[in-house]
Amino acid sequence: MKNWSENVIWNPTQVAMPKNEQEIIDLIHKARSEKKRVRMIGSGHSFTPLCETDDIAISLDNMQGIISREGNLVTVHAGTKLYRLGDELAAIGLAQENLGDINKQSLAGAISTGTHGTGFELKSIATQAVSITLISGTGEKLTINETEHSDLFRAAQLSLGSIGVVTEITLRCKEKYNLELDIRKEKLQDMLDRLNEILETNRHFEFYLIPETDWVQTRYSNIVESDATYTSKLKAFINDIILENWALEQLCRYNKWFPKQSRRVSNLLAAFISNEKKVQQSHNVFSTVRNVKFVEMEYNVPFEAYKSVVNELQKMLKNNKYGISFPLEHRFIEKDDIMLSPANNRKSAYIACHVYKGMDYERYFQELEALFVDHIGRPHWGKMHTRTADYFQKVYPEFNLFKQIRAQLDPDGIFKTPYISSLLD
Repeated sequence: MKNWSENVIWNPTQVAMPKNEQEIIDLIHKARSEKKRVRMIGSGHSFTPLCETDDIAISLDNMQGIISREGNLVTVHAGTKLYRLGDELAAIGLAQENLGDINKQSLAGAISTGTHGTGFELKSIATQAVSITLISGTGEKLTINETEHSDLFRAAQLSLGSIGVVTEITLRCKEKYNLELDIRKEKLQDMLDRLNEILETNRHFEFYLIPETDWVQTRYSNIVESDATYTSKLKAFINDIILENWALEQLCRYNKWFPKQSRRVSNLLAAFISNEKKVQQSHNVFSTVRNVKFVEMEYNVPFEAYKSVVNELQKMLKNNKYGISFPLEHRFIEKDDIMLSPANNRKSAYIACHVYKGMDYERYFQELEALFVDHIGRPHWGKMHTRTADYFQKVYPEFNLFKQIRAQLDPDGIFKTPYISSLLD
């Protein structure tokens, strides 16, 4: 098996695709008796070995769809892919309040790794969960919520699949809404000078920094009452596939062959940026088409340190000649109280660094990671990094409490792999 970016490959002895919770319980009892390990594989969109196992891999692809609705609370099978969930919620007049820019993940995989979108007053996807049902490492079915067993719930909201198999999630949704997406080409410093105002006056804001240039592609999204604008299939194909994927792929290939031409490639990428506005249903605005394969590192830094970080980052990109032209994504979210959330107890900025598949990324990631760590950075759990449990012990105030809960729910360590141990032990 391999993940989406094909940088992690593993060979489980069994791939199980249960159709109900009892089959999961039986699998866990079998694993305990045979002293085997169990890992959930989701959609394989993590860039780290979270899914890797030599024993039993569990896919919840046969457990998808909405189970029930009560007002704005919707209970969903945890294996439901986000693209399917968006359409099913829209069909009943609802939507999620925020999403990331990839919709291929399963719901359980998204919340269990801390997947987030952007929005200075909004939080990660996991905070939309008000109840979680999971099967623990002893085969016990538990349903926990945000008012009862609060510590256990805050651990289950982002657990890396280390305390149980999540089977159902009840989400707090909102009435279906449209977003106007406003894409602009702007200068980095001009945008940074207005950043606080931008974040306070726009529901969603993010931008892509083009390395070795002063240009950014900014993306503002706000709720509007107007109807979705019609985009022809031809125009959508040209914008989403030709310009944002095919052209990017060709430039990345050229950059791979001729890394010393990275500045020229970056200037070409900046030249492709054009202003655009469109109105679509929210889940269609959040998601973007990603056909170009890459590896990714993403770090969360405290918002109060962000401008210092990005100014130092810009100096490094211009001076250190990494030979990388792939844009860096910057997003902003509100703090939360989830034990292992990178946004735990701090308003946050996320900076995502991408490298085209097959290119050398080690020095680039290593030096940028050092910058983020100097500012108490916390890596996205599903993205590449070199941090281990000793570091997480320092940057997560409730790290030991999470470890205690994990020991209670998985006393035999059936969800523990060498990689999970490196993170949590």
